[in-house]
Amino acid sequence: MSETILKVENLVIRYGEIRAVKGISFELRRGEILALIGANGAGKTTTLRGLSGMLPYEGSVELEGRSLKGLSADRIVHLGMAHVPEGRGIFGGLTVMENLRLGAWVRRDAASRNHYLEWVLGVFPRLRERLDQF
Repeated sequence: MSETILKVENLVIRYGEIRAVKGISFELRRGEILALIGANGAGKTTTLRGLSGMLPYEGSVELEGRSLKGLSADRIVHLGMAHVPEGRGIFGGLTVMENLRLGAWVRRDAASRNHYLEWVLGVFPRLRERLDQF
């Protein structure tokens, strides 16, 4: 059986008195892909914001066995998990390369940042053609 990377139990997220996420649970194991599917307003983005430390929640979230409860979003990024929002979440006034460099800001040494950049460009080769594009 594969190692559990992310474990979510009874996740509840509220906006005031409204329960936007109503007690979901799931596990993600190394090598798996997980998709959150639902209609607009179903709580997909709210769930991701809770997991990444952008919203408070009830329940438990563990990343590689460590509780994320109460940790700030930047601390969670340093632990290896980040929320990458769709389209509108990039910096349109920056080039593709500048956006990628921002994604590597937690990597302190140049060799690690360069390795990360080459990995990303290997996964998304079209980006290499557009590094100077806004």
